[in-house]
Amino acid sequence: MNTELNVEELNRKNFRHCLEAMSRPGLPFTIEPLADSTMLAMASLLLFSEVRYFQRVVADWKMIQALTGARETSVNKADYLFLDCADTVLLDEVKYGDQQNPEFSATLIYSCTDVEEITPVVLSGPGIDGRKETSLPVSSKFLHALARKNKYFPLGVDLFFLWPGGALTGLPRTTQVEVQ
Repeated sequence: MNTELNVEELNRKNFRHCLEAMSRPGLPFTIEPLADSTMLAMASLLLFSEVRYFQRVVADWKMIQALTGARETSVNKADYLFLDCADTVLLDEVKYGDQQNPEFSATLIYSCTDVEEITPVVLSGPGIDGRKETSLPVSSKFLHALARKNKYFPLGVDLFFLWPGGALTGLPRTTQVEVQ
Protein backbone atom coordinates (compact mmCIF):
# COMPACT_ATOMS: atom_id res chain seq x y z
CA MET A 1 0.00 0.00 0.00
CA ASN A 2 1.36 3.41 -1.00
CA THR A 3 0.93 5.95 1.80
CA GLU A 4 3.01 8.68 0.15
CA LEU A 5 1.21 12.02 -0.23
CA ASN A 6 1.67 13.86 -3.50
CA VAL A 7 0.62 17.43 -2.64
CA GLU A 8 1.14 18.68 -6.20
CA GLU A 9 -1.20 16.04 -7.62
CA LEU A 10 -3.75 16.72 -4.87
CA ASN A 11 -3.61 20.46 -5.63
CA ARG A 12 -4.14 19.90 -9.37
CA LYS A 13 -7.20 17.73 -8.74
CA ASN A 14 -8.66 20.12 -6.15
CA PHE A 15 -7.96 23.13 -8.39
CA ARG A 16 -10.03 21.55 -11.16
CA HIS A 17 -12.91 21.08 -8.69
CA CYS A 18 -12.63 24.72 -7.54
CA LEU A 19 -12.87 25.89 -11.15
CA GLU A 20 -15.93 23.68 -11.66
CA ALA A 21 -17.53 25.03 -8.46
CA MET A 22 -17.05 28.63 -9.60
CA SER A 23 -18.28 27.96 -13.12
CA ARG A 24 -21.39 26.12 -11.85
CA PRO A 25 -22.55 28.05 -8.77
CA GLY A 26 -24.61 26.13 -6.26
CA LEU A 27 -23.55 22.65 -7.42
CA PRO A 28 -21.45 20.53 -5.04
CA PHE A 29 -18.00 19.29 -5.99
CA THR A 30 -15.48 17.32 -3.95
CA ILE A 31 -12.33 18.56 -2.26
CA GLU A 32 -9.89 15.92 -1.11
CA PRO A 33 -8.42 16.75 2.31
CA LEU A 34 -4.82 17.46 3.16
CA ALA A 35 -3.85 16.17 6.61
CA ASP A 36 -7.53 15.31 7.21
CA SER A 37 -8.61 18.90 6.56
CA THR A 38 -10.39 20.33 3.52
CA MET A 39 -9.54 23.82 4.80
CA LEU A 40 -5.81 23.01 4.73
CA ALA A 41 -6.27 21.49 1.27
CA MET A 42 -7.78 24.78 0.04
CA ALA A 43 -4.97 26.77 1.67
CA SER A 44 -2.33 24.55 0.05
CA LEU A 45 -4.04 25.02 -3.29
CA LEU A 46 -4.57 28.80 -3.21
CA LEU A 47 -1.65 30.21 -1.26
CA PHE A 48 1.85 30.99 -2.51
CA SER A 49 4.59 33.42 -1.50
CA GLU A 50 3.14 36.46 -3.29
CA VAL A 51 -0.32 36.43 -1.70
CA ARG A 52 -1.49 37.37 1.76
CA TYR A 53 -4.10 35.62 3.83
CA PHE A 54 -6.15 35.99 6.98
CA GLN A 55 -7.33 32.96 8.92
CA ARG A 56 -9.75 32.43 11.75
CA VAL A 57 -9.98 28.65 11.86
CA VAL A 58 -8.99 25.83 14.15
CA ALA A 59 -6.11 24.27 12.22
CA ASP A 60 -2.34 23.99 12.25
CA TRP A 61 -1.15 26.70 9.85
CA LYS A 62 2.58 26.05 10.38
CA MET A 63 2.51 23.33 7.71
CA ILE A 64 0.72 25.64 5.24
CA GLN A 65 3.19 28.46 5.87
CA ALA A 66 6.07 26.03 5.31
CA LEU A 67 4.52 24.65 2.10
CA THR A 68 3.45 27.95 0.56
CA GLY A 69 5.54 30.78 1.98
CA ALA A 70 2.36 32.92 2.12
CA ARG A 71 2.18 35.71 4.69
CA GLU A 72 -0.61 36.28 7.18
CA THR A 73 -2.07 39.80 7.28
CA SER A 74 -5.09 41.83 8.39
CA VAL A 75 -8.62 41.33 7.06
CA ASN A 76 -8.59 44.40 4.79
CA LYS A 77 -5.29 43.42 3.10
CA ALA A 78 -5.88 39.68 2.65
CA ASP A 79 -6.25 38.07 -0.76
CA TYR A 80 -7.74 34.94 0.83
CA LEU A 81 -9.70 34.64 4.06
CA PHE A 82 -10.11 31.23 5.70
CA LEU A 83 -12.97 31.29 8.21
CA ASP A 84 -14.92 28.94 10.45
CA CYS A 85 -18.05 31.10 10.38
CA ALA A 86 -19.65 33.75 8.20
CA ASP A 87 -19.14 37.14 9.81
CA THR A 88 -21.06 40.12 8.39
CA VAL A 89 -18.83 42.68 10.11
CA LEU A 90 -15.71 41.01 8.72
CA LEU A 91 -17.30 40.89 5.23
CA ASP A 92 -17.67 44.68 5.30
CA GLU A 93 -13.89 44.99 5.87
CA VAL A 94 -12.59 42.71 3.07
CA LYS A 95 -11.13 44.25 -0.06
CA TYR A 96 -13.21 44.08 -3.23
CA GLY A 97 -11.01 45.77 -5.81
CA ASP A 98 -11.42 49.14 -7.46
CA GLN A 99 -12.52 50.28 -10.93
CA GLN A 100 -8.98 50.14 -12.34
CA ASN A 101 -8.03 46.91 -10.54
CA PRO A 102 -11.10 44.74 -9.85
CA GLU A 103 -8.80 41.71 -9.58
CA PHE A 104 -7.47 43.10 -6.27
CA SER A 105 -10.39 41.57 -4.41
CA ALA A 106 -10.61 38.87 -1.78
CA THR A 107 -11.79 35.29 -1.92
CA LEU A 108 -13.47 33.92 1.20
CA ILE A 109 -13.36 30.25 2.14
CA TYR A 110 -15.88 29.23 4.80
CA SER A 111 -15.81 25.94 6.64
CA CYS A 112 -19.43 24.93 7.20
CA THR A 113 -18.85 22.25 9.82
CA ASP A 114 -20.64 24.16 12.60
CA VAL A 115 -23.44 25.71 10.58
CA GLU A 116 -25.81 27.73 12.72
CA GLU A 117 -28.17 28.78 9.94
CA ILE A 118 -29.09 27.49 6.48
CA THR A 119 -30.83 29.96 4.17
CA PRO A 120 -32.90 28.84 1.16
CA VAL A 121 -31.97 30.89 -1.90
CA VAL A 122 -32.48 31.12 -5.63
CA LEU A 123 -29.30 31.65 -7.65
CA SER A 124 -29.10 33.17 -11.13
CA GLY A 125 -26.39 34.45 -13.40
CA PRO A 126 -23.51 33.03 -15.45
CA GLY A 127 -23.14 29.25 -15.17
CA ILE A 128 -26.76 28.73 -14.11
CA ASP A 129 -29.43 27.59 -16.55
CA GLY A 130 -32.23 29.98 -15.62
CA ARG A 131 -32.58 29.85 -11.84
CA LYS A 132 -31.33 27.34 -9.27
CA GLU A 133 -32.97 26.71 -5.92
CA THR A 134 -30.53 25.69 -3.20
CA SER A 135 -29.48 26.52 0.35
CA LEU A 136 -26.41 28.33 1.66
CA PRO A 137 -24.85 27.92 5.12
CA VAL A 138 -25.12 31.60 6.04
CA SER A 139 -27.76 33.94 7.41
CA SER A 140 -29.97 36.15 5.25
CA LYS A 141 -28.27 39.13 6.94
CA PHE A 142 -24.91 37.91 5.62
CA LEU A 143 -26.36 37.41 2.11
CA HIS A 144 -27.73 40.96 2.09
CA ALA A 145 -24.28 42.27 3.11
CA LEU A 146 -22.74 40.17 0.32
CA ALA A 147 -25.19 41.66 -2.21
CA ARG A 148 -24.09 45.15 -1.15
CA LYS A 149 -20.42 44.15 -1.48
CA ASN A 150 -20.96 42.67 -4.96
CA LYS A 151 -23.33 45.37 -6.21
CA TYR A 152 -21.00 47.02 -8.73
CA PHE A 153 -19.55 44.29 -10.95
CA PRO A 154 -16.69 43.66 -11.66
CA LEU A 155 -16.00 44.68 -8.06
CA GLY A 156 -16.85 42.17 -5.37
CA VAL A 157 -15.76 39.04 -3.56
CA ASP A 158 -15.92 35.34 -4.43
CA LEU A 159 -16.81 32.64 -1.90
CA PHE A 160 -16.22 28.95 -1.40
CA PHE A 161 -18.25 26.93 1.09
CA LEU A 162 -16.63 23.76 2.48
CA TRP A 163 -19.35 21.38 3.66
CA PRO A 164 -18.89 18.34 5.93
CA GLY A 165 -17.75 15.29 4.01
CA GLY A 166 -15.56 17.25 1.59
CA ALA A 167 -18.24 18.92 -0.55
CA LEU A 168 -17.38 22.30 -2.05
CA THR A 169 -19.79 24.94 -3.38
CA GLY A 170 -18.68 28.10 -5.17
CA LEU A 171 -20.41 31.46 -5.24
CA PRO A 172 -18.71 33.89 -7.64
CA ARG A 173 -19.36 37.64 -7.50
CA THR A 174 -21.37 37.37 -10.75
CA THR A 175 -24.07 35.24 -9.10
CA GLN A 176 -27.25 36.98 -8.01
CA VAL A 177 -28.62 35.55 -4.76
CA GLU A 178 -32.32 35.91 -3.95
CA VAL A 179 -33.21 35.00 -0.36
CA GLN A 180 -36.40 32.91 -0.12
